[in-house]
Amino acid sequence: MDIPPSIIEYLNQNIKGRIALVGCRAQDVESSFECCEYDIALFDPNDPLDRVVQLDDNVIEFLNFSSRGNKHRIRLENLIPIGYENMPLFSSTPKNTNVATDRIFRGEAKKLIVSSLFSIDRADSHNESKVEFASLHLKIAAYHLLDGILLSSGIRPMPMHELNQIRNLEEPNEVLAGAIKSGLECLGIERASKTTINRSYRAIKEIFREEDDKRIIFSKIDHLLDNGLLADCYYFIGKAGMEYLERKSTKFAELYPKLSKLTFDLNVDIGLLRKTSSMLKDSCKRILKS
Repeated sequence: MDIPPSIIEYLNQNIKGRIALVGCRAQDVESSFECCEYDIALFDPNDPLDRVVQLDDNVIEFLNFSSRGNKHRIRLENLIPIGYENMPLFSSTPKNTNVATDRIFRGEAKKLIVSSLFSIDRADSHNESKVEFASLHLKIAAYHLLDGILLSSGIRPMPMHELNQIRNLEEPNEVLAGAIKSGLECLGIERASKTTINRSYRAIKEIFREEDDKRIIFSKIDHLLDNGLLADCYYFIGKAGMEYLERKSTKFAELYPKLSKLTFDLNVDIGLLRKTSSMLKDSCKRILKS
């Protein structure tokens, strides 16, 4: 993997410990876009905290893994160690990744499917009183379900490429195929139009206005829009919004209902929500039993 000279120079001048390239630029070079950032994993305790650095036409996102624990190990699969003037190149993967990849992926997949079921239960509890809140929790459930399907198939989800990863799954069995259909129907991918996306884009810009990684998010949305990848863009905006809620608090949706409704393009048809809830729940339970 060729790393731009400006990034190499920055790393040499500012980073002393062990580092590695992770993310889509390490995992799937051919599928990464020009707008994709260079995710640099940091492994030493004295390294600075997570941060985003803009260099010319490239963006670096530093991710400190020295104290993240095992739950973040899946992000370190397919890492590419980096070693230059001031940086020691480690010859083997860090000890916290020295585990069976399949077992990690399967374990995380199961957790996500269970999390999806919890989100469905929350949605059901709000069906009569807070319809938009119920709709939001169903979309969260759908994202968790689809992430779980990818992981159970041995694929690490990459948000910007995720819908394409789902499309390219090789011959999913009947259970997974049905679950994918349920998840995408819940997300409303067929509603992806420039009008809908522009509305969601304006809302998510407001949500992310104080976030350090907003330029990364917005450049990806712009790229998908500019290249006519409307379904992927619709999917990505919702996924970025969901990850924001999980980092902050789902109470954001209650405090700012209009922004949440626009960002996630929430459906308020109670009958459809009940049907969607039943489909998602059945899909989750079938996967856990298989």
